[in-house]
Amino acid sequence: METCYPHVNKAQESKLLPLKGKCLEQCYPKVAKDFVKKRFPITTWLPEYTLRTLQCDLIAGLAVGLMVVPQGLAYAQLAGLPQQFGLYSAFLGCFLYCLFGTSKDITLGPTAIMSLMVSSYGMPEDPRYTVALTFFSGIILLAMGFLRLGFVVNFISIPIVSGFTSSAAVIIAFSQLKDVLGLKNIPRPFAPNVYYTFKNIGQTRKWDITLGVICVLFLVALRKIGRLQWVKQKNSSDSRWMIVAKKTVWLTSISRNALTILIAALVSSFFYTHGHKDIFTLPKQFEPGLPPIKAPALSYQVGNTTVSAAQVLSDLGPGLVVVPLIGSLESIAIAKAFARKNGYSVDASQELIALGIANCLGSFVSSYPVTGSFSRTAVNAQSGVATPAGGIFTGAVVLLALGVLTPSFKYIPKASLAALIMSSVVTMIEYHIVPNIWKVRRLDLVPLAVTFFGCFYDIEIGILTGIGVALCILLYRTVWPEVIKTNCGNYVLLKVQGNLNYPGVEHVNTETQKASQTDPHPPAIVVDLSVVTSIDFSVTQALLTVLEEMKNESILVFFFGVQDDVRNMMIRSGIDSEIINQGEQRVIDTINSLEVVSQT
Repeated sequence: METCYPHVNKAQESKLLPLKGKCLEQCYPKVAKDFVKKRFPITTWLPEYTLRTLQCDLIAGLAVGLMVVPQGLAYAQLAGLPQQFGLYSAFLGCFLYCLFGTSKDITLGPTAIMSLMVSSYGMPEDPRYTVALTFFSGIILLAMGFLRLGFVVNFISIPIVSGFTSSAAVIIAFSQLKDVLGLKNIPRPFAPNVYYTFKNIGQTRKWDITLGVICVLFLVALRKIGRLQWVKQKNSSDSRWMIVAKKTVWLTSISRNALTILIAALVSSFFYTHGHKDIFTLPKQFEPGLPPIKAPALSYQVGNTTVSAAQVLSDLGPGLVVVPLIGSLESIAIAKAFARKNGYSVDASQELIALGIANCLGSFVSSYPVTGSFSRTAVNAQSGVATPAGGIFTGAVVLLALGVLTPSFKYIPKASLAALIMSSVVTMIEYHIVPNIWKVRRLDLVPLAVTFFGCFYDIEIGILTGIGVALCILLYRTVWPEVIKTNCGNYVLLKVQGNLNYPGVEHVNTETQKASQTDPHPPAIVVDLSVVTSIDFSVTQALLTVLEEMKNESILVFFFGVQDDVRNMMIRSGIDSEIINQGEQRVIDTINSLEVVSQT
């Protein structure tokens, strides 16, 4: 038998083998432990969990629970689904994220953006399609997470995200205007929605619009009160009563959604029980109780026709790409923002895995696609959440609402839910970013505008067109890098302002040829490559070509500021090292000597 260690004999090997076995015994448990910690982040913080941590998570979880119940009802209405589906989507993700998530602040559940996606790509008349969309979105997110494709969201620039969210906010607000006005039979697509809303505005129901406007004003007022500096300031000199007063005002502000819906439901139930059943527009019959646990219907029977899984996938179409992409972008962006703010880090790929698991398993309780919610995450962080376990208490509140409060939900007027949505999404319109982009780089307003207006026609077209325009702008600088030309008397200086790749080298060569054609011909051309960090084979061949052309015209070419890696590649391709990174004085001396020779 050959020895396992070629440099030692068999006697020495017999002594090394036990050490090798001991090393493996120590390494494998460590690898397994690291894997468990990576895939189950709960194992990193659970051993250090204390009663104080539990108290923080309990307070934060209950505060978020007071938000998510009314939001879930409202967002289901936005998605075009029965209202119980909003609550079905609001609890399981909270429990699962506690096991698999890496952010202590983020909370998963229904959001305005995801609800808009569902209304666009699901089929409101058949919730089975929406549940199937949830399942397939989860599978795609899981695949992205395990393949470590979290970087994909980096291809969507901030102007594109801003254009999309602002457009979505306008679309969502207009989609709810019909419910505030009490109008019926208004189509869902944006353009027909706007047209028929204004066409039928004469049919506005006075009690619906009165309640809707009051709810909007109440929500805005409570939000403003919660943002008062007096409420935010923590002074050591505050008395106990002052602290209680500030906490009460703050709690009232973050519970504004629940308070608004509660008051509206009480008013509605009063009129309903006194014989005025049609004074407000109420939702259709609400299915009470917890959701049934069942596998998503990827294929099913309709009469004598079988709808196959392939047909379901075909009907979902672009939603299979757009929904997980937007969901991952929204969730990762929120997680990273709060991680930076609170001084910890998140794993983007593990976040995708957590989001994928939440959607996959959520489809078994009739959830529609979920992602991170910015408003609820902000409340979670402000409430002092310490670990992802806060989601357990949020989920418990939702389950309690499903089990106990569902008979009362039939009294919640649609106008109050629409007012809640409109007051929530108005803050998503990022008008403040436009002047900032204008000051920094005006060209970035183009993909923002394209995405913003394109989404009014079709969401995926708006997003894809915006990405396409942004890539074209990026490629423009690659194909046509800026070259600054300076006439220095006895030579011409060409400074390349950007990286040099094969699409852009032709532009540099063209500028070099133009510089050589000035009258009189310059004896030399100096190309400054100080900002170029990498080149490829095509670039070196193009440089050799232009060097040969300049040689035929008796013009010297020198390269300045070339970084080591680039210099080595140029030399290996056959470019003379004598013309690369020579001192300025030596170049001038060479040019002067060339002029002397030509004069004699």
